Amino acid sequence: MDRNKPDWAEELRQSPFGSSHFTEELKVSIRKKVKSGGSKPVRRIGAVVMAAGAVFFAALLFMAAEGAWFRGGKALPPLMPMEQRQAYNERNKLLLEVFPDPELKAGASYGYIFSFKAPFEELKGKELSIDAVHLETGLTDRAVKPHLIEASSSGYEGLERYTAFIALPLPGAWRYDVSLDGEKYADVVLQAGEPSWEVSDAFESGNVELTGVEGKAGFIDAGFIAGKANKYMWHFWGEDALLDGKFIVKAVKQGEEKLIEVFHAGSLGGANNGADRHMPSSMSLPEPGIWRLLPYVDGKLMESIVVEVKEK
Repeated sequence: MDRNKPDWAEELRQSPFGSSHFTEELKVSIRKKVKSGGSKPVRRIGAVVMAAGAVFFAALLFMAAEGAWFRGGKALPPLMPMEQRQAYNERNKLLLEVFPDPELKAGASYGYIFSFKAPFEELKGKELSIDAVHLETGLTDRAVKPHLIEASSSGYEGLERYTAFIALPLPGAWRYDVSLDGEKYADVVLQAGEPSWEVSDAFESGNVELTGVEGKAGFIDAGFIAGKANKYMWHFWGEDALLDGKFIVKAVKQGEEKLIEVFHAGSLGGANNGADRHMPSSMSLPEPGIWRLLPYVDGKLMESIVVEVKEK
């Protein structure tokens, strides 16, 4: 085996079936039909070969849909990885291009440039919103809250450089649905990388120590014990338009994709401990391990905070 090739390259040369489908009984049957002569056996042989090929091709399609080969409990690399699509065309006309931060990952807020190609007159006065849909799980997040388009991009005649900051809860392929006045206008597909699972740092604000992302979101950390509820005071920084709306905290455990809701309340309170808004909460995480807390305001993920949950 070529040492420069990975182990799975040699394994891909092998049949994905546990045993051969071209059995000894099938070989004997074909030999008998060939000895009987005539043109029908030839056609039958062709039919047998085509049927075997169809079975094999169906197996390939199944494994491609599953995203990986499996043999002996070992998962091999995906056959057809999802590709990004950063532009949207309609009737051969380019409507939108999107340029995300090259380091785009889940779990943190990253910058995007949405470049709209339509004249500004066609966009002005319409309500713009963007939803992000996780293609593997179907989870939908509000990426950009609905708001009126009132001004062109700075230094441009149109909306060529509309900027947004978006945080995503999970890695993988996401479709961004751009809507105008509640109707879908365009979409793109982008890949978000695996986030860091290092426990979030502590920082000081006012006279208290918070765990989280300084200048964005944090809470007074009383520690987490599996299955035990405790009180935690949340703090947020940002403009009113960003922090107005219902407050919800979700969580996801490292190695999993299922989000659970751990707290929900009404609107955030006012300034506190140097932050623009605050909210007392009671939270509990069900299992020990590393967890990512996901605070949402009005359906939009603000940031994420990684904590360690200890045994009871």
